[in-house]
Parts: sequence; structure tokens; C-alpha cells
Amino acid sequence: MKKTLFIGLCLVLSLGSCHKAEKTQTAVHESSAVLLNSDAKECNYLFIIAVGHSVSDCKGRCILVNGQWTHFECMSYGNACAASATVNIVQISTNNYTATTIDSTALTDEDFFNMPSRSLFVENSNKTDDLWLNIPAQLVFRDSVSRQFTFNNLYYSNTQVYDNE
Repeated sequence: MKKTLFIGLCLVLSLGSCHKAEKTQTAVHESSAVLLNSDAKECNYLFIIAVGHSVSDCKGRCILVNGQWTHFECMSYGNACAASATVNIVQISTNNYTATTIDSTALTDEDFFNMPSRSLFVENSNKTDDLWLNIPAQLVFRDSVSRQFTFNNLYYSNTQVYDNE
């Protein structure tokens, strides 16, 4: 599993469209997104998402797999790891987006990813209000054909919805 430390870029984004990123400093293990490229209907981003906790935090009982409680590194609540993945974001309906990974093994070698709720700050120089990309908690499974993960029900808000813990 790839682990990444990141000091980087924040995404400049307006609702429903993508714009060039502006360079700023972000703390290590802070969740963020970096615009890679875009067109009118979809965008590619590098997500750096702080996830995971030590096995002692859940006493090895994080997720039930085949009848056994198990802990998986760099998944679920906490911010012990900085997981990264390049994703393609597509608008499904008004303020409802999906994000599908482009590299099938970037987040994990497992066939699932236990995504905690995360709010990614979006620096938007065109507006005075803050903008956040919110990803609700979800257990996602690899698509059997593409081998990619798809995160559903992403949305934007002017306030941070999740505490990222």
C-alpha cells in the first residue's frame, strides 16, 4: 500500500467546473485535492486524504471480514496515513458528484476501501466564501471489470461538514 506525505497544493474550484490550482502550503496529513486537468464536464484530481489509525485504537475490531474482526492499515477513521489516489470526478446531478480512481492500486491492494467522512478544503480565489468538497463515509468495492473504486454522493458546501478525524 502506498503511503505518501504531502505538502502541497489546494484546489481552485467553482461549483460544476474546474480551474487551475493555485500553489499554497498544506500541513502534512491534512486532506486536500490537487487539480490535474479538466474539461467542461469532468475533472481529474489527485486526492491526498488523511485516513487510518493504529490497531490499538480499534483493538483489531475495525471491520468484519468473513466472520473475523480485522484491522486494516490506512483505512477508516483517524489521520495516521496520507493515502493518495488520482480520481476522475463527474457531476451526476445538482451538487452530486462521483469520484472514480484512475490507478487501481493507489489507495490499497485490497478489494475494498473503508473511506471515512472527509471534507476537503477548496481554495477559491473567485469567491470570498470558503468552499469544501465533502465525501460521506462509505465502504467501496472494486469494480469487477475496471478494478477501480467509485465514491458516490460527493458534494460541495461553504462550510466544513466533517471533522476529518
